[in-house]
This record gives sequence, structure tokens and C-alpha cells, in this order.
Amino acid sequence: MKGKNSPSSEFERLLEESFEKRKSIEPGSSHSAKVISVKNDYVFIRTNGSNIVGNISAEEWKEETPPKPGTVLTVYFLKEDSGDYHFTSCLVGDSITEENVQIALNSEIPILGQISTEVNGGYEVKLGSITAFVPFSQLDAENKGKEIYGKKFKFIISEFNSKQNKVVVSQKKISDREKDAKRKILQDELKEGMFVTARIRSIHKFGLIVDMDGFDALVPASEASFRKNADLEKEFQVGETLRAKIISLNWEEGKFSLSVKDFLQDPWAQKVPFRESDIVTGEIESIKPFGIFVRLNESFGGLIPNKETGVPQRTPVNTVYSPGQKVEVFVLEVNPEKKQIALSITKAVDAKDRLEYQQYLGNNADTGAVSSFGLLLKQSLEKKNKK
Repeated sequence: MKGKNSPSSEFERLLEESFEKRKSIEPGSSHSAKVISVKNDYVFIRTNGSNIVGNISAEEWKEETPPKPGTVLTVYFLKEDSGDYHFTSCLVGDSITEENVQIALNSEIPILGQISTEVNGGYEVKLGSITAFVPFSQLDAENKGKEIYGKKFKFIISEFNSKQNKVVVSQKKISDREKDAKRKILQDELKEGMFVTARIRSIHKFGLIVDMDGFDALVPASEASFRKNADLEKEFQVGETLRAKIISLNWEEGKFSLSVKDFLQDPWAQKVPFRESDIVTGEIESIKPFGIFVRLNESFGGLIPNKETGVPQRTPVNTVYSPGQKVEVFVLEVNPEKKQIALSITKAVDAKDRLEYQQYLGNNADTGAVSSFGLLLKQSLEKKNKK
């Protein structure tokens, strides 16, 4: 009977381990691996779990910084040659052979290609010595409509037929995969109330569409400026980088809302340039069922309630006033807590009438006489004051 530690049982154990190791490392199999050393020609790795030491051609990092020892990579096994285990993180250059392209097709291994001639429905792509085709629909949304001739990108093989010399690739699958991986990380990291850096992609009346770590997010107009009905195209530029606070995160629907107000100066935090009883000129911004919104300057606006417009009750306000029209208004109230300014057209008219009347009396003080027109005006004002 063989002992547990006999040479033959130890050999059988090692043989079994070798068999299991080979079984778990079929061509195209994906592995998590740690970089153990970086040389001129190869980057050496050790797979996690199976502890297989292998190498990756340094050519894969020819146009970017090679990984440092300790870096964890996703790698794909290609073949064993004289005891050496060859892996790849992305097929490039001489490693793009028909055999490896077939493996890449079966296992969705990334492959580096260069955009070549634009053809009907897409672009030709150079994969080493192989010519492939990428349809417009399979380009990353970031690259659609841009000048990408001669640029290099990672692709996934969608279709490969060596007899027909047909290779179809997709860049979108790569970007979707990267977004899925990033989504998982960000779901754990990002929380409502946190601050992030975002880049403006487009500007609209309803707000800013920004890129937040690879995901589109919305900065609503109300969270992009303290000004009501602000012209965002004058305040922001496409490509501008912003600091923003996360308002809401909906990963299921892919909807994210941000605010940049924490990084803007609130005009209400400064001295308000208007006081009660001031008469100022403003521009009508909009007319609502309850009143008229008026812009007083770049930072402040106010509301004229319907009863302060001077328009009779049964007459629609928009038949008398219109957006863009200049009006003189009397400041009824300034409320910093509510960030509201109440205005009146009727009281502005009354105040001007009083001022003109007083000036008229002053001009006639020497004679002690008041014209019939002055008496009528005085009576009219007194009646208004009694109401």
C-alpha cells in the first residue's frame, strides 16, 4: 500500500495539478494577473489563483506607458511554447495572426487597429497586415462625426471569415465594456452630495449636458445659474471643466443630475442694489397667469403681480405688455430670505405723478397760483391715496 507521502503519490499530485492548470488555461481564457516585472521585450505576469507565470509582448505598450510591477491586468491566454505561457491584454502588430484573430473572435479579446479609408457605411481598419471594416454604427459615440482618419483604437472582432477575407470589428463593444466596468466602480464610490469634476459636452436652454467620469449627466438650468432664465451659452463654453455637486443618481435608468451653484457666487449673498420705494427700469422676461417677471439687471429680477400691472381685471395682461418690453417699476419689497423682489407698475406711475406734481407746485410757488390742471391732478392723486 502506498503511503500518503510516497514519491509516487507526490508525482500523481503534481501531475493532477499540472492537468488542472492546463485545463483552466485554454486559448482565449480570461485571467486576472499581477505584473511581476517589466523588461525591454516582455512584461512578465502571474495569474491570480492558478499562479501561472507568463509573458506579454512589450509591443502592446509601445504607444503608452507600460504597467508597473504590482499592477493588476485582465489578460487572455494565447498559447504555450516550449514551456513559456504567452498572454495578451490587447492584440497588436505581429501578434495579429489569423490564428489569434480566431481566438480573439471567440473570446472577445481587444485588438488594436488604425482607422484607414472611409468606405460606404463605415471605415476600413488596419489590423496589422489584415484589413477589417468597422460600420459607422459600431463606432464609439464620442467619435461619430469627428475626424478620426489615421487614429488608433481598440476593437472587438465581430465577424471573421478567412476564406472570404472578411473581418468586421466594433469599437462600441469596447467602450460599452469599459463603461460597464467603470459603472460598477462608480456605483460603489459616488454618493449624492459628493463633488465631482465634469466637462461640458453641450449647452441647451434646459441645462448643461456634461461628461461625468464617462457618463452623461444633466446640470439643470436652475442649478447652473442663480439668474432666472439665464442665457447659459453666454455663461458657459463647450469643453469647459466644472466642479459640481451630485444631486441625484439613477443607475438603472442612467440618469444623473448635478449642480454647480456651490461654485458660483450667489448675488443675494452680496448687497442687493435695490431698495424698497426705488423706481427702476426693467425688461419683461415672461408673462404668467399670476403676473409679469421682469429682469432688473444681470443678477436680479422681480415679479409684478397682476393687481400691480394697472391692467383691468378682465383684460389679458399679454394684450397690453409683451416680453422684451421696457417698463418702469416701483420696488414694493425686497426679501433676501426668499430671494424675491416684488414690483409694481401702478405705484411707479403714481410716484412719477406725485413727483411731477410736486415739481409743478415748486415752479409756481412764487405766484401762489395753481392751474385748473394742477387742481385736477391733485384731486386725482388724493383719491388714489385714499384707496
